Amino acid sequence: MNGENENKEIEIDLLELAGVLLSRISVIITFSLLFGLLALCIASFYLPEKYSSYTTMYVKNVNEEARMEQSVTLNELNASKSLLSTYIAVLQSDAVMDQIGERLLKLYTVNEISAVFPVDESGSVNTNAIKSSLSMASVEDTEVLKISAKTTSPEVSADVCRIIAEIAPDFLIRVVGAGSVEVIDPAKVNYRRVEPNIKKMTVLGCLLGLIASAGVIILLYLLDNSVKSTDELKKRFDKAIIGEVYNFSQEKGEKQKKTKDGHRVISPESLINDKTVFTVSESYKTMRTNTMFALSPFDKKIISVTSANAAEGKSTTTANLAISFSQTESKVLLIDADLRKPTQHKLFEVNNKTGLSTVLGKMNTVENSIIKGVRENLDLMPAGPIPPNPSELLASQQFENMINELAQQYDYVIIDTPPVNVVSDVLVMSKAITGVLFVTMHGETTYDSIESGLQKLEMAEVNVLGFILNNITAAHTGKYYSYKYKYGYSRYGYGYGYGYSYGGYDRPYESEEDKADPDTSKSTGGQTKNEKQSGKSSGNHHSSRRKK
Repeated sequence: MNGENENKEIEIDLLELAGVLLSRISVIITFSLLFGLLALCIASFYLPEKYSSYTTMYVKNVNEEARMEQSVTLNELNASKSLLSTYIAVLQSDAVMDQIGERLLKLYTVNEISAVFPVDESGSVNTNAIKSSLSMASVEDTEVLKISAKTTSPEVSADVCRIIAEIAPDFLIRVVGAGSVEVIDPAKVNYRRVEPNIKKMTVLGCLLGLIASAGVIILLYLLDNSVKSTDELKKRFDKAIIGEVYNFSQEKGEKQKKTKDGHRVISPESLINDKTVFTVSESYKTMRTNTMFALSPFDKKIISVTSANAAEGKSTTTANLAISFSQTESKVLLIDADLRKPTQHKLFEVNNKTGLSTVLGKMNTVENSIIKGVRENLDLMPAGPIPPNPSELLASQQFENMINELAQQYDYVIIDTPPVNVVSDVLVMSKAITGVLFVTMHGETTYDSIESGLQKLEMAEVNVLGFILNNITAAHTGKYYSYKYKYGYSRYGYGYGYGYSYGGYDRPYESEEDKADPDTSKSTGGQTKNEKQSGKSSGNHHSSRRKK
């Protein structure tokens, strides 16, 4: 199996990833707004307000005589720049910070200053706190030194800068012994808050929420091992794509009904009819045609439909496929062989007192267990009462004989079977059926479960005709729109065609007769000439025709 030999490489479809993000845009916007609101609240009510003040000083490295002559050389300017770095290092020393703390205590009470800087038990202001509130740097690589202070008090910020400007000249001359400084801009009290920047933090919060939510969605997308495209499904397992079924509820503009455990509600509304939207009905017609091509090499037209797990749309797909076949004027029998959890009688709203289980249990005849005409050209054999030994009944020779007899009476026999990974019922009927259609659910069925199911089917020598991808939504694939657009033209008489491969639509099949007669949709239910020919040939069980 290709799925076993294929390298486990992660391939990212950027277009599909963009579609996933767009489908979750409401989640992304919600989280962005929540993060922005959280940042706004933190900035407004939690973070302390801070105010800034600054002073600038000019650093000189020339003597008085040179200054009077106004002849400053380039070397002296470079020396001033070098001296500026030395001044910054000196002004950031603990000795300077201690002097600043002492002077602040002369200007303010301990309680007042402790609201801005920590004060230790000895009554001294914490030097590290003062140092962290200061920033010193040259102005655009010049000899001008800018000293800024940022604290929770606008007055204290200005006083810190004033104190530094006052003590700097004497302290630098005493310690460094060279150059001098001159105050350019004295510190002023600035009552305009510099922190927190509420607008900036709110915007950053929104961006953080956007990045975080998008990142989580992308991570879940990369970790998601479910089926997302027919191309990847075909590539992994080298099986034909029989068809794609689009979400019924979305096509009708309705919200999909689900049970309390999250499964879709089984109801007759899920069956296709004259009121079914165009894209959904066409998807089943495509599936019907591809199934006809898949069965063309075989005499018996006995199809079993299964899935990997429960609640993947298998039974609804089976019923609609049977209805679609009946629209070609072929005689079709639908058998509900899911003897553990029968569904077909609910979809068609018929009695389930007799059916397959009563026939195999020799409690009723085949004729009395078949409900005639649930749709035009379609008969139904319900599952009947749930037996204690369903696998044994389906594996019996009586079941095989019954199926062979029914195959002589009907053009197509379509059997709804339980999920292959749950029970072995479909495996034990391998001799009675022509092949199996494997239903997968978009975004739900994982590749691991598909591989496990295929391994079981191949070990039982069951012929897998191909895959059906079910429950595709517009939010998950860009192909949806092209499909809808392409098939919409048939309403205006342009017709449509099906690809040579079971799942392809790129090169429509067109016979010489079709070329001569553009009207290829004369029979009921939208039946094409190709389908009509396949349907008629299926009535002869001793011959097979393959379209070429």
